[in-house]
Parts: sequence; structure tokens; C-alpha cells
Amino acid sequence: MRYADPFRDAGRPETTDHDFLLTCSCGTEQRLDEMTLDETGVVTLYDCRKCTKSIVGVLSDDPDLAMTAPQALTRYHEKAGHHLRGYIIGSRVDVALRPEGADQDMLLIPATRYFFEQYLHL
Repeated sequence: MRYADPFRDAGRPETTDHDFLLTCSCGTEQRLDEMTLDETGVVTLYDCRKCTKSIVGVLSDDPDLAMTAPQALTRYHEKAGHHLRGYIIGSRVDVALRPEGADQDMLLIPATRYFFEQYLHL
């Protein structure tokens, strides 16, 4: 599963992780395909290539998984990721959809403050 998957499903079949650009809190600007990928759990994690902190995540939007979230966090559900076409995407920093060579962002996906607290325990 990749961060680009919900965008491909939206009719942009050419979209890849290389089209997404972000700046980690450590200051490293990088594209998603340059980051270390961890696919061992339910959540696919993207780790910064410099500081190795998990910055971005994606998982299937499965209602059964949401029920396992800690009760105290359910009120932050709307801040715990963007629900897009059967996926939940989240990040600690804003992520820009900016294909290489583009002069500006096509889309800015805001950071989701509680994504990692809500879903990392799965």
C-alpha cells in the first residue's frame, strides 16, 4: 500500500510517491519515494531518510480497525487522518502534491496531528 494509491484511484493513474514532497521537522526536504518504507504492520510508514522518524502513514479505511482505537482518542477522529477512497492517510507535516518539474503545489495535504496516536498501535 502506498500514499499515492487513493490519488491513482481518483483518476490520476500516473500518480506515484515521487509526486509528493514534504519537509521533515528535522529540515530535510524529500519526496516520499526517497524515504524508508516500513510495511510490516497494518499501517505503511514512511520514515525520514535523515532522522529516521516516521512522518507519513497510510492504511486501508477498515471500520473494524477504527473500533480498536483507544477510547480517549476517538473524539480526535477527524484530526487523525484524511479518509480518501478507501484509505486513511496521515502525516506529522504538510505533504504537497507537486510532480517533479511543477512550479507550484497542485494540492497541499495538511498534517494530521493525531494520526500516529490513533493508528500506530494497530
